[in-house]
Amino acid sequence: MLYEQAIDEEIAQMDKDVEASLKALESGEIQVPLRQLMRPCVIIDISTSTQDAIDLLIAKQIGAVPIVADGVLRGIFSERDVLRKILNQQVGDLTRIPVEQFMIAHPQTASAEDMLDTAILYMAHGKYRHLPIVDEQHHPIGMVSIRDVISYLVENFPQEVLTLPPEPIRDALKAREGA
Repeated sequence: MLYEQAIDEEIAQMDKDVEASLKALESGEIQVPLRQLMRPCVIIDISTSTQDAIDLLIAKQIGAVPIVADGVLRGIFSERDVLRKILNQQVGDLTRIPVEQFMIAHPQTASAEDMLDTAILYMAHGKYRHLPIVDEQHHPIGMVSIRDVISYLVENFPQEVLTLPPEPIRDALKAREGA
């Protein structure tokens, strides 16, 4: 009888856990303007050497940098560009090759007034981790990274994001039977 009571309590707790796990963040809950998440960005000119751009990424410990011509965003250069287009390739002297050759031209951008869910959508569909934030004249004014998005979600929705593993007895009940 004590065993049956323990089983009933476990089943009731499992039902509560399943119900809690079905809760999803509503898009309205993440309607925060990107100006609240964006970080100031370092920008470089389109004529900057690729080596200088790489050195800047390393020195500033950043994953991407907007590329401008006359202050207007023309592209973005990221650590992924280094890995995919430069590393283990015979590209020549990087001190003489402008970053324009390896940047992603015309990247997806957002405005400071766009909402977080928009940035998440852009990043998910585009499969990139950095989103330049531009003003009306297309001048870069900030950057939002996937790290910024995750940090915001963890800070503001810890229950939904940071879930604890189930108690050990629940693991035993979920295990497959048989050999």
